[in-house]
Amino acid sequence: MHLIELFRHDFMRHALISGILLGPVCAVLGVFVNLRGMAFFSDALAHSAITGVALGFMVDTWTGWQLDPTIYVLIFSCMLALGMGWMSQRMPLSRDTITAFTFTGSVALGVILISLLGKHRMLEGLLFGSIYSNGPADIARQAILAAIVLLFFLTQLRPLTLATLDPELARARGVRPALLHYVFSLLVAATVAVGLKMLGALLLGALIVMPAAAARIASTNFRGLAAGAILLGLLAPPIGIAASASLNLPTGPCIVLVHVAALAVCQIIHLVRSS
Repeated sequence: MHLIELFRHDFMRHALISGILLGPVCAVLGVFVNLRGMAFFSDALAHSAITGVALGFMVDTWTGWQLDPTIYVLIFSCMLALGMGWMSQRMPLSRDTITAFTFTGSVALGVILISLLGKHRMLEGLLFGSIYSNGPADIARQAILAAIVLLFFLTQLRPLTLATLDPELARARGVRPALLHYVFSLLVAATVAVGLKMLGALLLGALIVMPAAAARIASTNFRGLAAGAILLGLLAPPIGIAASASLNLPTGPCIVLVHVAALAVCQIIHLVRSS
């Protein structure tokens, strides 16, 4: 009864809607993030979003614009994603190496800028998020993002899958793997920017990587992988929010621990099948 009463409040309903919208979006992106070996890339973008917020505060201070921080995070994350993609094509370094120095450099810059601005208290919210602060405008942005991601996968699922599994065959069939990679990277960056408020920089990467990782362990084919990841992405946020409200625990970590539990269950299923 106590939990039902809590969900009568706007902030709880907004948190639930946010989780239901972003969970599956992160999960379906996570399927290809895992298959393409980009788990570190998505985590780096999430952490680097700190710099986007800091740069936004600096621009607002200089210009007096006072724009929504999500706009600055979106611009910075997209530029960073494109920059990492360009460097991976042009520099004689592995993708992980490029991601690592870009990630650490941008986070260091963000922390310095926040320190110079005297916004130290802002770091906690950026690192851990605050899903209960989602308002109607945030929900609208998340719904738009979900629609864009859905449209992308409805129109580009076959080419993206082929480009992921066999880039040479994809080129032979007229698919442009490099262009698809850039577009996909931008979608991950946009998801990071829009979802930062939900889980924060430290935990957001888990929402992208873990549902697909769990589904990949238990599934035997691509359809099972995609369906399992989306199902976990849909269920974990409401379960985590409910557990958080019932036990009076931080919400973001509760959602991540639900994914950890799902990963453990999928591993058990895999071991049972293998024995």
